[in-house]
Amino acid sequence: MAYQFVHIETYSRKPRKVKGTKDQWNCTRQVFEEAQRNPDFSRHVEGPRAPLPVVVPGAMDVFDLQALHDRRCSEIRETVTAKFGKTYSRSLRSDAPTLYTEIHSHPMPSKDFLADRARHQKEIARWADLAVRDFRKRMPEGVAFAGVIHLDEAHVHMHILALNAGDPRLDANKLHVGKAAAAVYRAAHDKPQTLSSLPKPELLPKPKKPKKPRPSKNRVTQKKNMAKHEKALAEWQAACARVEAGNARKLEEWSVDNGRHLHAARKKRSGKNPEKAAFTAAMKAFQDRYYEAVGRPCGLLRKGPGHERLTTKQYAARKASAKARAEEQVANLRFETKLEEREQALDAQARRVAAEENSLKKKEAEGGAREETVSRREREIEARVEALEKVAEQAAQREEQLAKREAALSAREEEIDAVRERAEALNLGLELIRRDQLRWVPDKKGRGGRLVHGPRDAAERPLPLEMHARLQPAMSLLEILLKIIAEIIEDALHERRMEIARDAEAVAECRRRLDLREDPVVTGILQRDNPDQRFDV
Repeated sequence: MAYQFVHIETYSRKPRKVKGTKDQWNCTRQVFEEAQRNPDFSRHVEGPRAPLPVVVPGAMDVFDLQALHDRRCSEIRETVTAKFGKTYSRSLRSDAPTLYTEIHSHPMPSKDFLADRARHQKEIARWADLAVRDFRKRMPEGVAFAGVIHLDEAHVHMHILALNAGDPRLDANKLHVGKAAAAVYRAAHDKPQTLSSLPKPELLPKPKKPKKPRPSKNRVTQKKNMAKHEKALAEWQAACARVEAGNARKLEEWSVDNGRHLHAARKKRSGKNPEKAAFTAAMKAFQDRYYEAVGRPCGLLRKGPGHERLTTKQYAARKASAKARAEEQVANLRFETKLEEREQALDAQARRVAAEENSLKKKEAEGGAREETVSRREREIEARVEALEKVAEQAAQREEQLAKREAALSAREEEIDAVRERAEALNLGLELIRRDQLRWVPDKKGRGGRLVHGPRDAAERPLPLEMHARLQPAMSLLEILLKIIAEIIEDALHERRMEIARDAEAVAECRRRLDLREDPVVTGILQRDNPDQRFDV
């Protein structure tokens, strides 16, 4: 193998089946782990060896690049517009291409390189350096990449894994020259007419799900209703399974017929796909550029012998001429490198002088900057102290306000408790008055009185201590109420006694006119010293 080999591809997190294989699937994790020679992902290699990292400015470790890839994918949120115009946010699709890879293979067998490293080290190092330089020139800004060299397969080859970190969706297709060219063509032209599929068969609708019965207060009825509902559910599920099986058979038959129909339509369609033509042209231009940047300087051919049907002698002569051109180019590069080294030495000396002058200027500027920094820090400290004092003052005001609120709340609670006790005492007093267990007895002198426990006709008893304590909050109000009640009762009795006295006088007058004997009862009523004096009728 004396011709160049470079292959580029993009991968997504979702596994994708490899064309032409039965059980081979590729995804970002598989690519990362295979590059690091994880045993679970390197079973196709008979004797796996630890990969050699590509150490160049800006290159990352493969493990770190994988961690960066997984973290960025989990953090991405994209806004999507639904069919009806509603927008919503979601995470990045798992089938979105997020990893770009390149495989560069050298015609040298791995066993030859391992047998004599000192002899082939410069050749392989120069090839890898040119390939990485060309990769970095082709990539846009913001691309994170890592590289490894494998020496455990047939030929020495290098993997370059890249992440389009500058893109909000990590779109790896923008790094793929062929897919990027197809996307540019697709954006500038109308979408090509697609082949029409056969109409899909009408699918049977699922039967309606039985409604759950309303709950019943009767447990037996509820149990029967639930049993009927479970039976109906089972029958409904069986019917749904039969409908789904029938629909699946219809779709499977339609898929087979539609595949045959599309295959026949593709054969009848004339002309190539313009997007595919743009993709192919871009990939050919990529291979041509790679040949000029890497293949020709390394003595590799652009195409293999089978492409031009060369004989063995012709192919050997072409390889020899390519190797001679590469050696000549290497000699020219060495001479140019010496000239560049001399120019670089002069430039370095000029830069040292300029750096010394700049360092003196920087020191003077740093002195002034330090003084300004100190004064600025002092102002910041004073401002922080003032802010802290304001915060402390506000905190003290808040504490004072909270104390006042707590005092007002406690006073309010005491008032509420006093009102509650007064209401309870008043309710108890009214209940005792209603049951004729509490009354007011005026003093004989008419200057006051006292509360008495018991009915009016019973003997006077003082209030018990416990009852007195319970009535104490409303005692003044109860005394006023009982005084009013006692006055009303006395007024009514006075009116009644006066009526009895008038009736007694009328009876006595009638008995005198009739010359009847005096009635002792009437005489007793008329002989009272005080008309309000109590007597039994």
